[in-house]
Amino acid sequence: MLKASGIYKRYGREIVLRNAGLDLNSEIKALIGINGSGKSTFLKIIAGIVQAERGEVFINGKDMTRLPPEQRNVGYVPQYPALFQHLNVEKNILYGVRKNKKASKAVYEKVVEMLALSDILRKQPRELSGGYRSRVSLARALVPQPHILLMDEPLSGMDIVVRKKMLPDFRQVLKEFQIPVLYVTHDHEESELMADSFAVMDRGEIRSVVSAAEAFEIIQNSTLQTM
Repeated sequence: MLKASGIYKRYGREIVLRNAGLDLNSEIKALIGINGSGKSTFLKIIAGIVQAERGEVFINGKDMTRLPPEQRNVGYVPQYPALFQHLNVEKNILYGVRKNKKASKAVYEKVVEMLALSDILRKQPRELSGGYRSRVSLARALVPQPHILLMDEPLSGMDIVVRKKMLPDFRQVLKEFQIPVLYVTHDHEESELMADSFAVMDRGEIRSVVSAAEAFEIIQNSTLQTM
């Protein structure tokens, strides 16, 4: 479980996050917002990739605020799959597995089966389609059995037809592993297909909402007010 509160971050004079906070339990939660609204920065702070000026991050009741990424056990799937080009698919998926290798082997086999990757394990990333690169990126994040999973618009670079076909598969896999997921998107349909609950990033703050429709209404009203 995740509890983030009072997150404040600025780049130069620009305030990106102001008192941003969010609770994540056993669910897939969509964090919705326009491009440049601070969604990715918030995820990177949770993952430990970026440090906030103020605020707290607790995962499973433990204070992670100042810990480096490797001590947080957080899965992170970036917008564009950052696969190691010199490693084949199998080695990419297993990268980062250090402890409890026997358990991870069982998880690895389950992930490979569920994401239909068994036929491409010896291939290099450059040989894969965008859809398969996204699957490999998700598999690599799941195999270490993270406490939570952060997904930053993981399918946004794909063809819309392929993306719609993959969304149900992704949701099924995530539900099977019962890992809390924070799923960043600015796509209305994608958020409705993936998420159990919703939050909106609005002017550097995060608000819980009951539906994707409410989130996009808030975004639209906020955009109109700044015009």
